[in-house]
Amino acid sequence: MRRASSIGAAFLLAVAAAGVAVVGGAAPASASCSHSHSNIDNKFGQLFNATNVNIRSGPHTTCGSLGYGQLSHNVDFHCFASGDRVSANGHTTYTWTYLRDTTTGVSGWVADALLDNLGGNVAC
Repeated sequence: MRRASSIGAAFLLAVAAAGVAVVGGAAPASASCSHSHSNIDNKFGQLFNATNVNIRSGPHTTCGSLGYGQLSHNVDFHCFASGDRVSANGHTTYTWTYLRDTTTGVSGWVADALLDNLGGNVAC
């Protein structure tokens, strides 16, 4: 049984290394909406690449929405972290950026597929 698990893990690693997308489901019910973050990225500007972008309480699609970002809003990126898979605007990402929408004052997590240049540059 252990050998079969090792073979399955090796296959998944080989598939991931080849650049093939492995589609996962939604975040498990235990996914935490609490994640540490620091204001260590210096990106600022109109960086949403869609309208009505959910700013969430954590880097998961199951985390509550705190507000919505718009194309015209200015944002201040803080840092990025791993989270749920999100596909938008021709991109699929597994990272989320913690930011502050300076237009509305709302702070939270946004999937990097919904941000210019696929989000922040500095890991949390």
